[in-house]
Amino acid sequence: MRIRCPSCHAEHAIEAVLEDEAAREMMGLLADLPRETSRPLAAYLGLWRPKTRALGWERALRIARETLALHDDPAVLGASLSETVEAIRAKRDQGADHRALSSHNYLRRVLESVADRGQTLPVAAGPRTVGATSRSAAGLTALHGVRNRYE
Repeated sequence: MRIRCPSCHAEHAIEAVLEDEAAREMMGLLADLPRETSRPLAAYLGLWRPKTRALGWERALRIARETLALHDDPAVLGASLSETVEAIRAKRDQGADHRALSSHNYLRRVLESVADRGQTLPVAAGPRTVGATSRSAAGLTALHGVRNRYE
């Protein structure tokens, strides 16, 4: 079976990916996480990729495990990962150097900030959205809650 990357549109056989033990473990790890944590984690891993090379499965798995060990609450971790990814991508869009991450220090600072603010998105009773923590997403979530109270 051939699959296509939604980011770069490269095609490869899923059988080849599943032959790699680290790739299988990585896919299992992401599949076992709540969506609000797995999607931001996958985006965060992309920040570790060198500009001219792919991120190896073994390294991605090691980084993912280190990241998950930083905090016990998946909601706080997911919100922190989203905020970190948004901030670093915004800096890169403004022309900042496009170096790959080499430590979790920035994420640790964001984790402390998010945990201090107690900022996580409430879990909605309907379909879940990607774990975005932008002000726009938080505002839309609040408006949705207000609308539901008056319906």
